[in-house]
Amino acid sequence: MDAEMHNMKTRKVWSLVPAPPKEVKVVGCRWVYNLKKNNEGKAVRYKARLVAQGFSQRKDETVYMRQPPGYKSKKYPDYVCKLDRALYGLKQSGRQWFTEISSVLEKLGFTKLKWANGVFLKNQVILLLYVDDIVILGKTNEEIQMTVKLLANNFDLKIIGKTRALLGIRFIEENNKVYLSQEHYITEVYNRFQSNPGVVHWSGLMKLLGYLQATKNYKLDIGNIAEISLTAYSDADFASCIDDRISVGGHIVFCGNVPVSWRTAKQKSVTLSSMEAEFLSICETAKELMWLKNVLEEFQSTNVLLDKPDILNEKKGQKSMDESNACVVGIAWTGNVERKRWSLKSRFRGTLKEASGKNNTEKALNNAVD
Repeated sequence: MDAEMHNMKTRKVWSLVPAPPKEVKVVGCRWVYNLKKNNEGKAVRYKARLVAQGFSQRKDETVYMRQPPGYKSKKYPDYVCKLDRALYGLKQSGRQWFTEISSVLEKLGFTKLKWANGVFLKNQVILLLYVDDIVILGKTNEEIQMTVKLLANNFDLKIIGKTRALLGIRFIEENNKVYLSQEHYITEVYNRFQSNPGVVHWSGLMKLLGYLQATKNYKLDIGNIAEISLTAYSDADFASCIDDRISVGGHIVFCGNVPVSWRTAKQKSVTLSSMEAEFLSICETAKELMWLKNVLEEFQSTNVLLDKPDILNEKKGQKSMDESNACVVGIAWTGNVERKRWSLKSRFRGTLKEASGKNNTEKALNNAVD
């Protein structure tokens, strides 16, 4: 906490001023505590962060904040903090930080990609930004070190070293290959549910935790991509939820032979037929492909492999008045995406749309790299 307060004073985040009139909102603040972990997922130090209670703030106005708990000025106990810089918790903090670092990076010669706001390019260097975490990729270590030096001239950096973990994912290098693993994250997930479970959800919880425990060592191989081309698999399970009859849709997208995007979720609206459920799933898949297409400008073609590719042809020929506007727009929108049939049995049958057993999951994983 002392270190955090020292940083606040050094950076001149606020200045103490007399309390404003009663009609002016003064927001509160609180301390948030966390354990900072190293690349191996082990706790290395305690972190205390001062966070403004921005939920009570009126946006785009001068912000006054009560003095931090435990650090009230003895000389001016009734004064408040007039914020001169952004602070965690304020509505505009994220925007102001991103604007500031984007401006600095552009002055350093980086270009922000229009298809991904958190990605910046400069020659052979790629900089990835997630809030205040930065990952730098480059062909040579000299390029990376030069970028770090330029950033250090503008910001206070904490150099962690080679990226071994990010956003709950570990990066493992073995035999000239790179693997992605969520073992530490999964361990944290089921550790949350070891406190006083109830009888009603005990059975389901044990099945879930058993699955996580059995599969936590699974790693995603992102070795050499043989070809920069996208292929997506789409599927849907019509009216599968017995409570609201909402269908479940899913997709998996490959770049070459490596899966890069996947999702299974309940659809946002109730569909009236299996055909319509399949089509909504295709639309979601196509949207993901269009984004990835902008990311990978080099590839030549985009393929969507459908369980029932004839549904688009059927939809185009229908004249019924009950057809939703979303489907009409989607038909036209997906018209330029090449469609092919794929066999659910031979690839990922059931795994894109429902909870599957261990045997089916392992078969799908084996088929994913055929």
